[in-house]
Amino acid sequence: MTPLSRTRLVVLAAVMGLVAWAIARMAVASGSTPLAVPWTVLVVAGLVGVLVLWLGWAVRQYRRGKNPGLSGLRAARTAVLAQACAYTGSIIAGTFAGYGLAIALEWSHAPRREVAISAFVAVLGGLVLVVAALIAEHWCKDGRDDDNEGGSAPA
Repeated sequence: MTPLSRTRLVVLAAVMGLVAWAIARMAVASGSTPLAVPWTVLVVAGLVGVLVLWLGWAVRQYRRGKNPGLSGLRAARTAVLAQACAYTGSIIAGTFAGYGLAIALEWSHAPRREVAISAFVAVLGGLVLVVAALIAEHWCKDGRDDDNEGGSAPA
């Protein structure tokens, strides 16, 4: 399994932000009322981040020999979950950042300002999820460098 690429996460967030910004600007320009983002996005993303960290911690303890009952399959599934959460958090952060920036252009209008603030709070939820996933994925790595790519067998 290849480790997460931080560059890929940033590019994904930027692309999603650009798409969300363009769609939100077109919708607002056509007279649509922007919808507030539920504040629960932050709570749910935070809870999933805590879950990923908890599962990642169990794998970390397994790798250090302190949790021998953990199966290798669960460790692999935790690593995959961490990567999926990183991508999901990146998409959430980018999408709501673009949406919030598009609405924030009309900051002087109080109801739209509240919508923009709710979108920026959701961005925090996405960032929490990305950071938790990156930490958990780091705990799941085996820590060895791939020195034997040249064809030599390990000793």
